Amino acid sequence: MKTPPFKEIKPSLDDLFQDLAHPNPNINNKACLDMIKYWPEASIERLIGNLSHKDLDLRRKSVKALGHFGDAVMPDIVKIFLTNKSTIVRSSCLKVLIKVVVCENYNSFPNSLIKVVSLSLREDNPEINLAVVCLLRQLGKHGLKKLIEISSHKNILIAKASITAIGEIDDPSSIICLKELSTDLSIDKLLRESASNSLEFKENFGKQC
Repeated sequence: MKTPPFKEIKPSLDDLFQDLAHPNPNINNKACLDMIKYWPEASIERLIGNLSHKDLDLRRKSVKALGHFGDAVMPDIVKIFLTNKSTIVRSSCLKVLIKVVVCENYNSFPNSLIKVVSLSLREDNPEINLAVVCLLRQLGKHGLKKLIEISSHKNILIAKASITAIGEIDDPSSIICLKELSTDLSIDKLLRESASNSLEFKENFGKQC
């Protein structure tokens, strides 16, 4: 007697979102994978709607879930960031983009991020400023040129965060940049010290390796 073939049961979208809200991270991850497999378009739409939710934990889980979709969510997230006025939504969008960059491991700087980065650097908002520096950092060598460019930014927060990020990227140009900044008397003393500290860290880390 033949064993009947296994029939895959498609979970409902509501059940998956209940699992996303569950305190167990393993259940959350399984829900994300099932969203991608069974309900990709509907899940993305609903997750994007959660980016403005009052529940911080749900926002964070929705950001993480959207990151799992990778490049598929990039156009929508970029559009929302460029057109939405809410700081909460725009900050969440940047966090999604950071996770997408990590997920996709791009081999060049995505053109779709040029406006996002440019606008973020003009913002007078620390959360947005730090998030975009983190985004550039996650792009690694592909974001290094921009990080070097903004390492002497008039916004001290952006400049200092950029210097720290530069120090974490393994590339000869990062060392050159840090050396120049550490002796540049035209920039704030705090930035010179930050460059020196990052340079010292890179040199010590290199010796350990």
